[in-house]
Amino acid sequence: MTHVEEIHFAIRRIYEAALFPENWPSALASVTEAIGGYKALLTEKTPGAAGRSFSSGFEVENASRLQREFETRLPDWIRAIPVGAPMRQSSMISDAAFRRSEIYNETIRPFYGGFYGIVAPLAQHPGRRAYFSVCRHLGAPDFSDDDLEAAKLIVPHLKTALEVQGRLEAADLRTQGVLDVITQLNVGVILFDAALRPVFVNPCAEAIAARRDGLLLSRQAVAATLHLDTEGLRRVMKAALAWHDVSRDGSVVATRTGAPERCYLSRRPPRPPLVVLVVPLCTTGLTSAWNSDARAVLFVMEPDSASGLEQMVLIETFQLTRREAALASLLARGIDLPDTAARLGIGIGTARGYLKQVLAKTGTHRQAELVALLLRSACMAGGVTTAPNSTVPCSHRSDSRGQ
Repeated sequence: MTHVEEIHFAIRRIYEAALFPENWPSALASVTEAIGGYKALLTEKTPGAAGRSFSSGFEVENASRLQREFETRLPDWIRAIPVGAPMRQSSMISDAAFRRSEIYNETIRPFYGGFYGIVAPLAQHPGRRAYFSVCRHLGAPDFSDDDLEAAKLIVPHLKTALEVQGRLEAADLRTQGVLDVITQLNVGVILFDAALRPVFVNPCAEAIAARRDGLLLSRQAVAATLHLDTEGLRRVMKAALAWHDVSRDGSVVATRTGAPERCYLSRRPPRPPLVVLVVPLCTTGLTSAWNSDARAVLFVMEPDSASGLEQMVLIETFQLTRREAALASLLARGIDLPDTAARLGIGIGTARGYLKQVLAKTGTHRQAELVALLLRSACMAGGVTTAPNSTVPCSHRSDSRGQ
């Protein structure tokens, strides 16, 4: 393997480690070889979290000692190195001064038996500090210009890989938080795959299906108690899946927002039908916490059950007026804007005006975003309350309603 090939191989291993952190020791081994060192250490520290390090060639205890040095008493000559710029230690501090330094006499000489090194800050601000260092044994010559050039090629990729890893970890935390919220929502949530099979069902959806009145669930299918409703349900589910059709023009896929599909599932009189919204999902990010096969999410709402959303909470949280809070609460229950206007005794134009104000005050841009925010607010505000049956009769149902 040529030197250039060693560098390219090390860079590939770095990005593999960003996705699979357990691969960092082997990635750093490749980096160490490409730079011509013997040992390497990668450290990172963020406020409120324990520092972490990955190393190659170090015993675990010794790597931890050097990590603490970077965290607690970083030498001024390392602070002076620009972020992302690897520097030979000998260009920042003389050999004589380094021999007298605390980091050498208390940590490096007794525990590592090394001397010359290359150091690169990868992040150096109060919110995050990260450093890379590679060293040679005591008695070995200093790193050459070629070694430093190899480090200059590799270090930017180390910096990027750590940032990617941090974003992935943050996304995992956000995903788990969203999952916790969805699990508690008093709205049915069902994720399904390309074969229309459920891959995630929250407790509310399970409870609705357990009544066998409108919604039916099995391991293999999402269905309705009426055959005609099942056909309509599967039609909108397939329409949502069409958003993932890779045979379509790529620019369309990139720019189109997945629009929700709607249908209604009849229940035994006098209960009004269940309202079903189906929205396509991106195949990365959130879905990985539930099932990587998930392609769309199905929301099931009971118009005659309260959303658990206290209007006073909306008024105080988002500074809505009473009319705006009433409209927002009805929308959160899956009731479309025309029906909401009718229930409030206002015209559709006035309802649209209220909706515009609510979107502005909540910082949302579309009705779907607003409903998602309100549902999260409902979950955080204290759970589900029971309301009397709605007075909207089943005869108000229309296949074209809300489209």
